[in-house]
Amino acid sequence: MIWRLRDEADVYAARREARALARSQGFGSRESAEICIAVSELAWNIVKFAGRGELEVRPVESPTHGRGLEIVASDAGPPLHDLRFALEDGCDDRGPLSPESLFGRRGIGGGLGAVRRFTDELSYDATPAGKRFVAVRWQRRPR
Repeated sequence: MIWRLRDEADVYAARREARALARSQGFGSRESAEICIAVSELAWNIVKFAGRGELEVRPVESPTHGRGLEIVASDAGPPLHDLRFALEDGCDDRGPLSPESLFGRRGIGGGLGAVRRFTDELSYDATPAGKRFVAVRWQRRPR
């Protein structure tokens, strides 16, 4: 499934369909909700910071981990300054967020941290056209 993301309605559609796909691939309700959160966070980042982009969720398989879902989020927005900061709750890609900066932000700077917690693999690439995240959630999660 591929979604072209431009606005809030696109984010909600991607969330809803990703949850349904997770359930159809054998993920339980809790795991499907966690996948939905990861999809939602990546989709919101595209809409908020790049204005538009694409998100794809597709089934994958591993002999070690069984079935999984791969989430690919790409946009033409600017690359991250520092991925380490961006993955920390309460931070953006430049460092800790001040309480004043949270007003009107529609979030607390926990998006990529949530993606990291609710998926088993997460990679980031700055591309000539923008940036790309790839996350995978396995049914049999690695330790």
